[in-house]
Amino acid sequence: MKRLALVLAIASVSLSSSGAWAGGFEFPDNGTEALGRGGAFTAKADDATALEYNVAGLARQRGTRLLLDANLVFDTYEFQRSGAFPDNPSDPATPYGGQPFPKVANRGGPFFAPFFGISTDLGLFDRWTFSVGAYGPSSYGSRNYPITVDGKPAASRYDVGSTNLLIIYPTLAAAVRVTKWLDLGLALHLVVGSFNFASVAFVDTGRSQCPNVEYAPCDSTTTLSVTGVTATASLGAMFHATPALSIGVNVRGPAEIHATGTASGTPPIKNPIPIEPDRASLDTKLPWVVRLGVRYAFLKGAFERGDVELDGTYEAWHEAEGDGDHVNIPNLAIFSNITPTLTHHYKDTYSVRAGGAYHFELPAGVLTLRLGVFYDSSATNDADTRLDFDTLAKVAPTAGIGYQVRGVSINLGYAYLWTPDRNVTNGDIQPINPVQMGSGNSSTFDKQGNPIPLPPVNNGFYHGAIQILSIGLTVNWDEALRKKRVIRYQ
Repeated sequence: MKRLALVLAIASVSLSSSGAWAGGFEFPDNGTEALGRGGAFTAKADDATALEYNVAGLARQRGTRLLLDANLVFDTYEFQRSGAFPDNPSDPATPYGGQPFPKVANRGGPFFAPFFGISTDLGLFDRWTFSVGAYGPSSYGSRNYPITVDGKPAASRYDVGSTNLLIIYPTLAAAVRVTKWLDLGLALHLVVGSFNFASVAFVDTGRSQCPNVEYAPCDSTTTLSVTGVTATASLGAMFHATPALSIGVNVRGPAEIHATGTASGTPPIKNPIPIEPDRASLDTKLPWVVRLGVRYAFLKGAFERGDVELDGTYEAWHEAEGDGDHVNIPNLAIFSNITPTLTHHYKDTYSVRAGGAYHFELPAGVLTLRLGVFYDSSATNDADTRLDFDTLAKVAPTAGIGYQVRGVSINLGYAYLWTPDRNVTNGDIQPINPVQMGSGNSSTFDKQGNPIPLPPVNNGFYHGAIQILSIGLTVNWDEALRKKRVIRYQ
């Protein structure tokens, strides 16, 4: 039984963390110009970030253009678990027994998220534009929480120890100006993902070794490290009702990821039996994403004085989750077919984004000021709140500034994402006890051997905030080199 418990403890990381990267982990938004406008860019999409916002926006980008943008994300996410340690303070191994749980905070550090894109008409086409680029979801990809705080076990350890993600969309796209009022675009995305999760299981081998629930010497740290590649596509349309009024819509399809790698674990102090790493896989899914935007530009002849835009987004996280994320560990030590499934109870998310810009003509170049605001709905109910990702609702003011001269644009953007604090009293996240083979593996035993549900570990106070600093460079080579170009199709 002890050896079986340790083997199953390694699989338990999938139960506590495998779905961590889903469920509204994205927040607005990529692209320095778009960020300054509150993420309202679907009906504008006039640079290479059209690969994400609206691929049809490429159609009217003449010449050859290069974009290099980068977001630097600073994340604050804290948790003060309610209650106190259930341990006996007279036990030399648990002198903190009866003391309140210490606060924990993400210490993953800043996260760097670049965006690269090139668009070109090859100098040959007036209607067609082609583009290639690479970017990742706008998210915080590294969350790391301490296992101990001031010599005490961290209150977060049964939820997640660390979540380190890297998702990249290498993208190839084409767009065409079908008529004077309609542009269409299509993008093909590879989805390259690397997922590394670590968590703790409570390996309860009986009251003689584990005198109470959450007894730290019976903890087992487990890790899942997998990578995978799949593909999806986006379809975009841009309607130009008048020279000043544009409507944009973009739909990105779901992506089913089969990631493979290894599972490993550290046995508890009370059962120091080594288990060698072995193969593992994770099957999970990214959702449908729909964007809709309406934009009005204030024109003075051929010069655009400014514009305002209102966007809405929809991400189908509930449908993507389905019956849960699936983990498969074919063989580990003497055991086989370890196949846990996890449901995170994600909700579909919605976002409203509003913003715009005003342009000032200077003796040399154009100065642009941008402002915006957005709201993102929460991806989880109170009971399902956890630390792997900040799925709380978010409200953010944003601002940006840019300067363009002779085809070269330099942009800065900033956003402060405020998340309403959440106090959870009905949590349903429990420690994983791999010894208990009953429903959910989240029970302990009484003296008669009957299962008793383990207490929830996600009750408490959650506080989050995110700051994004973005810088970008765009170069229109034809304009910078003053190439002469005659557009035959207007």
